[in-house]
Amino acid sequence: MTTLPPRAGREAELAILAHPPRSHIIQSRDIRIDAPPEHGGAETYRLFIARPRLAVPGGYPALYMLDGNAAFDFLTGALLEAHPGLAVVGIGYATGQQFARASRIRDYSPPASLGAALLPDPHHPARLAGGAENFLPRLVGPLRDAAEAGLPVDPARRTLWGHSFGGLFSLFAAATAPQSFARYAMISPSIWWNEAIARDLVDKTGFAASTPIYFAVGDREKRGNDPGPEPTAPPAATLALRDALARRPGVDLRAEIFSGAIHIASLPASLPRTLELAGHG
Repeated sequence: MTTLPPRAGREAELAILAHPPRSHIIQSRDIRIDAPPEHGGAETYRLFIARPRLAVPGGYPALYMLDGNAAFDFLTGALLEAHPGLAVVGIGYATGQQFARASRIRDYSPPASLGAALLPDPHHPARLAGGAENFLPRLVGPLRDAAEAGLPVDPARRTLWGHSFGGLFSLFAAATAPQSFARYAMISPSIWWNEAIARDLVDKTGFAASTPIYFAVGDREKRGNDPGPEPTAPPAATLALRDALARRPGVDLRAEIFSGAIHIASLPASLPRTLELAGHG
């Protein structure tokens, strides 16, 4: 059974910043990006960068991790030391929490259709949603430029990882702009947010030839406000999406189910396989 971490939403301890591994230099910096209100407005992002001490001819493979505050909270020195030539970049927000809920829902949730405006989140109307199309150029533009300044990265070996809403965004990026990254990790994607949109991304958009995708989910996952009993299998809709991905031409799918894992536990459970994919894929 997967060891369950502390409940999601807590303060990020980020022990790896204070106690970096011998293999990497760990840095953190904030980047402000200005944008008009219709594109979500200004946002300050926090970059977490694990730079290898080992020189790699031709540039480093690079793993980009959404929800960077949480990702680097669960990332361990032992995991990094197992991949001394892999650069890891967390794209987070200027917060002390693991998750910046309003910002991530705005940035990671797909629009109803390409070009559609931001709308109130149907599940939390006080928040905006549908900004994935606006966030993607931020990610592959100024945020990536800032992360890779002085960091020699092999552009053919970039991987994007996302968990929960981040997993939904990884699906969006792979389906609508597959050239943005060489491979993708989609961990417990929040397809419950809008199953129709998620399924359309798989059925009605294109994937690059031989796109490697790592898709994983826990078998005890349910929404936090669901009063029902503990599940004994992964969500049926998530498995259906996984199977639809497997049928798509051009998708090289690697799928995994984490035994005993609730939603938040799938995040740390996915890290060993993700770093292996990013470093050696």
